[in-house]
Amino acid sequence: MPKIIIMTGTPGVGKTVIGKLLAKKTGFSFLNLADLVKKEGLHKGFDRRAKSYIINEPAVRKRLERYLKAHREKGIVVETHSMGSILHKTRGIVAVVLRLDPVLLAKRLRARNWPKLKIWENVEAEMIDVSLYDSLKLLGKNRVLELDATGKGPEELVREILRLLSRNRGWSLKSSPDWLKKYDPILLSRRIL
Repeated sequence: MPKIIIMTGTPGVGKTVIGKLLAKKTGFSFLNLADLVKKEGLHKGFDRRAKSYIINEPAVRKRLERYLKAHREKGIVVETHSMGSILHKTRGIVAVVLRLDPVLLAKRLRARNWPKLKIWENVEAEMIDVSLYDSLKLLGKNRVLELDATGKGPEELVREILRLLSRNRGWSLKSSPDWLKKYDPILLSRRIL
């Protein structure tokens, strides 16, 4: 079982719930990277249009490296949607990329009262596999596990993650959801915007 598990995916796919449950079941620590950025002021300011903090990448990277080093022995689950720019190719890291049907994702983000444009940006990112691409680019296919969370509960997903991680091998991405085959982006954008 890897000692550093990055739980990643588009905002709204279930990273926090699944990550916390995975940490509980494994006895690992849990870190929400966005919370750490806010708590420790590891940002350059706030983007009002995007309604999000602009992270200070070097500061976040440095702080995260210290955090990972301190928790490596016990094990840690780190939840983030923007791993590509802040993580190095550290040995022992595995990424779990959660995916979600874009229509369900839009509903979840709408329930959070997100602005329509921000909802669309995240739905679009999910449709074109941004989190998966970033994970594969950083870690390679042998250290990336992708799971479609659509229609699955937290317990079921965590069982599946644990089963797959126990293999300690690369995982096939053949089951990767192709949202662009299922949805026409123009028609979907009209539904959301």
